Amino acid sequence: MQLNRFKYSKAIEIRWRDLDAMNHVNNSVYLTYLEHARSHYLHYAIGWDWNSEGLILASAQIDFKVALLLTDAPLVHVRCSHIGNKSFTLDCVITTIRSEQTIVAATAKTVLVVYDYATETTRPLSDEKRQRLLDFEGAL
Repeated sequence: MQLNRFKYSKAIEIRWRDLDAMNHVNNSVYLTYLEHARSHYLHYAIGWDWNSEGLILASAQIDFKVALLLTDAPLVHVRCSHIGNKSFTLDCVITTIRSEQTIVAATAKTVLVVYDYATETTRPLSDEKRQRLLDFEGAL
């Protein structure tokens, strides 16, 4: 993935508890990093209101490239790559810098569905949110 296509990134601080027995970030923690960056992206890019609009994670795919270490300072890059009627897809790339080189630690794709928790049903993405995503990202 070309990093210049990503208009948003979120720095992540690796915690000691994120490490596994091999002293690298456990694979399950990557989902937490993605969630953290995704929530900030949605607030920053389109002003998502978590109190009035629900979302559920319908799908998450992660391709691990290089193990993250405690000494790394990962950056999660997030962009919307597809907008459907009730869902949208976010592409993510987790990078870090080692030996003055940016390396890709993982790539990911998540699908989010607009959800009404009161009625327990999916809802269409509002025209306002759709337009804000398009305005922020430009061409998908």
